[in-house]
Amino acid sequence: MKVSVGITTLHLSQKSALLLLLATGLLGFGGYDYVQQSQAVDNAVAVQATITDSSVDRMDGGRGIDYEPEIQYTYKYQGETYTSEQVFPSTGVRTYSDRSRAESVVESYEPGTTARAYVSPADPDDAFLIRERTPFPLRAITIGGFLSVIGVLAGLGPKNPGQQELRPANEMQSAQHETWVDSHGETLHRLSKQGLGVCFVGFWLSMVALVFGLLNTPGEFGGPPQEIQAELLGPIGLPMLAGFSFWVGMILSLCLYGGWSFAEYQQLRRRLPDPKPPSPFRHPSRLITILGTEDNDLSEYGRRVRRTGWALMIAAGMTAVLVHLLYIAS
Repeated sequence: MKVSVGITTLHLSQKSALLLLLATGLLGFGGYDYVQQSQAVDNAVAVQATITDSSVDRMDGGRGIDYEPEIQYTYKYQGETYTSEQVFPSTGVRTYSDRSRAESVVESYEPGTTARAYVSPADPDDAFLIRERTPFPLRAITIGGFLSVIGVLAGLGPKNPGQQELRPANEMQSAQHETWVDSHGETLHRLSKQGLGVCFVGFWLSMVALVFGLLNTPGEFGGPPQEIQAELLGPIGLPMLAGFSFWVGMILSLCLYGGWSFAEYQQLRRRLPDPKPPSPFRHPSRLITILGTEDNDLSEYGRRVRRTGWALMIAAGMTAVLVHLLYIAS
């Protein structure tokens, strides 16, 4: 599919078109929610509300356990009585991965007490308690912008990169200076694959041990959810420490594989016939297109580029997840 954008034409595959559609949806919803929250915060008037109920709701989802502060209150505006459960001026529900953070929101709103609520004159039946924007719109805009950049780069790239055939190896002169990675390539390859396999299995075994540790913790599953104080070498702390170590091990193994694979890519690139195409690692549009192409549709050179790129991208993504979790824990 061809899409004209100014003086440029994007050649979009089905995957790229779906990616841009998803990015547009995230950008649109994030922008709409941001504008709505901004208007609510700027235009709202304060009223007195009576808290009727407050609690922390535990939500078990596919990505883990989240906690939602639930507060119900009544208020009057221009002689009419309203009931609301909205805490923040957002169309979405704000949850927390840490129960203590959700409890810190609820503890200021005990049932039977009065508190300040905020009402939009244009929509008086939709009040909220905390006059601040939630981070969800900016996150949606950030993810949508990232996906749109990937989709555009894929559309700008050539149609069939990574399909160049190689000259026979016996026609090539050996490199004048053999690098350390070249001379120890087989060892690095073997260690990276073995390390990745061991750390992958170890990580999931540690997660199973963590679940058993939580099941055997009194009060966590048999009654109201409680915040767990885990000892470092206890039935919960030890699996978490092991899972952290194995996660870091997977990142290091992927980086080791990426380094070896990049050295292999450089050797294959020497066998490309002249004139050589631009390096995908210096032209993101080419790299994105190759990453989205199946192995069967690529030459040996293209498959090496694809595997190198995916290894480094997955390592970068896992590192970002680790940094985010450490930030939340701090």
